[in-house]
Amino acid sequence: MDILDRYIGKAVMLGILAALAVILTLDFLVSFAGEVGEIGKANYTYWQAFLYILLKTPQKIYEIFPMIAVLGTMLGLGMLAGNHELIAMRAAGVSLLRLIGAVLKTAAVITVIAIFIGEVVAPPAVQYAKLNRVRAIEHLISLNTDYGLWARDGDTYIHIRRVEHDGRLIGINLYVFDEFHSLRETYQARSAEYKNDSWLLQNVEHKKISADGITKTSAESMAWKTLLKPDIVSVVSVSPEDLSLWRLRGYIEYLKDNHLDAKHYELSFWIKVFSPLTITAMMFLAIPFIFGNMRGVGVGQRVFIGFLIGLAFFILSRLISQAGLVYTNYPLLPAGLPTLIVLGLGIFLMRRIR
Repeated sequence: MDILDRYIGKAVMLGILAALAVILTLDFLVSFAGEVGEIGKANYTYWQAFLYILLKTPQKIYEIFPMIAVLGTMLGLGMLAGNHELIAMRAAGVSLLRLIGAVLKTAAVITVIAIFIGEVVAPPAVQYAKLNRVRAIEHLISLNTDYGLWARDGDTYIHIRRVEHDGRLIGINLYVFDEFHSLRETYQARSAEYKNDSWLLQNVEHKKISADGITKTSAESMAWKTLLKPDIVSVVSVSPEDLSLWRLRGYIEYLKDNHLDAKHYELSFWIKVFSPLTITAMMFLAIPFIFGNMRGVGVGQRVFIGFLIGLAFFILSRLISQAGLVYTNYPLLPAGLPTLIVLGLGIFLMRRIR
């Protein structure tokens, strides 16, 4: 029976690869068209744009993999059904449960590959892609480390400790030098928010250095005009979707230790935890559509229906996630609910197959 598992697994794998190739090609063309307007700025060339999109591909694969899983499974099993191979297997005494087991074994392999891409390959690739793009376009960022962002705006050197996912800056230090490269002023601010084409610094401490000594003043807020725009500092924003599972966990603990809101990051954490079950559930959901009333439909119809199922899950999961952030303090529920709905639907449809 191992031969049967491999045969079905190969068909499903080929279906997933075909679906992945088509969707990634379309996404690449759309993404490249979106970058055309930036090409020609400073050192941003066609090659830089190509590299930027290419490095973001692993993250795209991870995000759309549930859709790819259901679509690819329907394609793979649909080809077997179209060639009457599934009927032959059933006639030879292979039970429906046995065929489902073969698909789920393939799902386990696919899930491991997807998790490796999403947790190991994608996070550093996305971070490098964003950094490389902004450096090529703006020439402002000089160093990006785990300890924040260093940048220069004329005679002012800027250090930002952290950029939140909503664009807010946390821990800003400005060092102003004169024409003789001597430090003349420093500004320290707890946070900053971009409003009306400038940053509004909060809880500002200003120190002015002169021959008479250091003069210290403070203000609750202060406008800061700079070339450093939100799209530039976003290169170091802590986007939950771009962090690996273990880095998310550490960052959540950091936020809680500092009494900061961590719900957005907790939601992303639990979505990643549920990811293996989500992929498996989506592949399981495809099975009743092949063994049920769709066994005689064409490939085009299967692609269309599989795409609709994947798109519906994508939209549903986003809606439930955003609603969960607003209406509940337990991100585990909105993170897992879409997967449980898919799993329940798959079991319900499987029970209707005879």
